[in-house]
Amino acid sequence: MIDKNMKDIDFALVEEKRPPMYTAMKYWGKKPHNIWNEYISVYTNEDGTVLDPFSGSAIAAFEAVKCGRKAVAFDINPLTSFLIEVYSTVFQEEAFEKKVNDIYEKIDSDSIYIRYNHTTCKLCGAKNGIIQHSKREKGIIYEVGVVCPNCGKRYLEKPTEDMLATAEASEKIDIPYAYPKDEFYNSPSFTKAFIDGIGGNSFNKIWTNKNLFTLSFIFNEIMNEENEDLKLQLLFGFIQSIHLCSKMCVPRRDKSNRAFSTSWGRSAYICSKRQMEMNPLLLFKNNCIGKQSVQSAMNSVLKHLGKVPKSKYVSKSNKKSQPKDYDILYGVVDINTIVDYVQEESIDFIITDPPYGGLVQYIDLSYLWLVWLKQYDEKYLPNIDAEITVKKDIQDVDTYQRKFTNGIKNLYRVLKPNGKIVFTFHNKDIMVWNAFLLSISEAGFKIEKVIHQQNRRTGESNVANPYGTSASDFYIRCVKSTYVEKIKTTKDEFENFVVDRAVKIISARLEPTPYQILFNGLLSEISRAGFELENFDENIHQFLEKHIGTTFTITKSDEVHGNLWWLINDSELPKDIAPLSSRVESTVRRLFKNKVSLSFDEVLAEIFINYPNGLTPDIKKIDVYIKKYAYKSGEKWIYNGK
Repeated sequence: MIDKNMKDIDFALVEEKRPPMYTAMKYWGKKPHNIWNEYISVYTNEDGTVLDPFSGSAIAAFEAVKCGRKAVAFDINPLTSFLIEVYSTVFQEEAFEKKVNDIYEKIDSDSIYIRYNHTTCKLCGAKNGIIQHSKREKGIIYEVGVVCPNCGKRYLEKPTEDMLATAEASEKIDIPYAYPKDEFYNSPSFTKAFIDGIGGNSFNKIWTNKNLFTLSFIFNEIMNEENEDLKLQLLFGFIQSIHLCSKMCVPRRDKSNRAFSTSWGRSAYICSKRQMEMNPLLLFKNNCIGKQSVQSAMNSVLKHLGKVPKSKYVSKSNKKSQPKDYDILYGVVDINTIVDYVQEESIDFIITDPPYGGLVQYIDLSYLWLVWLKQYDEKYLPNIDAEITVKKDIQDVDTYQRKFTNGIKNLYRVLKPNGKIVFTFHNKDIMVWNAFLLSISEAGFKIEKVIHQQNRRTGESNVANPYGTSASDFYIRCVKSTYVEKIKTTKDEFENFVVDRAVKIISARLEPTPYQILFNGLLSEISRAGFELENFDENIHQFLEKHIGTTFTITKSDEVHGNLWWLINDSELPKDIAPLSSRVESTVRRLFKNKVSLSFDEVLAEIFINYPNGLTPDIKKIDVYIKKYAYKSGEKWIYNGK
């Protein structure tokens, strides 16, 4: 925990384990809740208002509530509104459990469901064994997983002739309940390979006919629920299940020892040759009750936030009402219309995770859930054209920049004169970075601080893989400015800048440096410099590669770091400073000598403070040093006296 009297956060923080309310729903790009909480605490007063115009999973809004602030949470993706609405309901656990069990029992006793999902247990002979999954290769079932409620065991078996015949017949089930029949819209996310793989150009083809029958049955039962809070909670469990029983899921590798589970592993619409068809009814029940379920998530809301948020939905029909009595003001609002919903200079602090060019197509991916939710309420139908992203043949980087700039100008208007805005951003494409940085400056913001923030969940569990773009962000803190200097530069000038800064980063570390660390340090330098780059078709790695053999040399590589970068001319490096590894080791030893007992994350926090950005050390080495000077006792490490 950082000093609450601190005026600014000028160093990376350590991510803590997420509470169940943040782990229940699959949503890409979830940010570390405790870190965002710290930013909100430092940059707002107790009566302050926090805005996140790209709310995503609404972590900023919920953490603002936890801090006792008001939150404004907008996103053009209606899934955000749905998540806020669910967590703003009153959870009556007993009634919820009863309803889930009632739905399960009704469907499990249905004759059509029984015919295509029940089998005789080969272990105890019971007739009510349930087919938990079917694994397919090129459409042919090669393995079936069975769970038996009678003997309580589960097993794998090769499909019988009867199973194969029943599976084939299931494709002709007449489905009496409503289900989405929407065709795929124009987006590169829906490739010809995917459409051919699932067998059609509509969302209903994402599931087998058998699973579509069960899903539509569950959905119909939920829609018949009269209690709106309970209905939303059941829908939450439903949409947590639907992607896991789709044709996009694949069997896990044998060495994972997880033969009965699957995943939609990639953030894309992909239909593999090998598929794992999971039972939707079992998924629904498990996602509603038990670990990492609606039940655990809803119980977590009150425990984590200290209250059930009072949320107010805004739309075009009531945007002028300006409600006062709320914890979270939310809605499906385009950043380019935000001034219609928020008064100018009324926001104390903005923290947001904007779209990273085209790294993740959030609305495309969310449509898998929204196509069902919009049958409950049409407000969950998204405006696809409003999305700020880069899409092949639809929206290029220039369009992305123009839309983003216009949006950021609106944020400038609603932010108080002394307010601050923090963007989190990470994209390897220098052109997307440039577009992002130009948008910030053109909107009238000046970059005050750039912090490279590792987002790995609680350090010790992630020592094995400390690197990767998903593992980190840049926190770019900005203030309003009447004049923002833009430095025009040629490609050669920019190349010289990159090389010069790379040399300085390596020199400061005084040891061969992994490219990912070098890259992160360079992006921090580029962001602060204020360059205006045009027509650059080379990336940072290409600039640096030109100087291998003259300025840089590549030393030994390993599986974790890849190649290590070092300097050809190291004779002028400082002799009175120890290499980074030695400095870090000394810091770790000093910490334990002074405090005796520390958690891994407490050590990591001190390291982040002392060694920011390009000096961020190898987390694996930190682990080695901790084990050298301390021994584990519970959740703490105890100094061993060395």
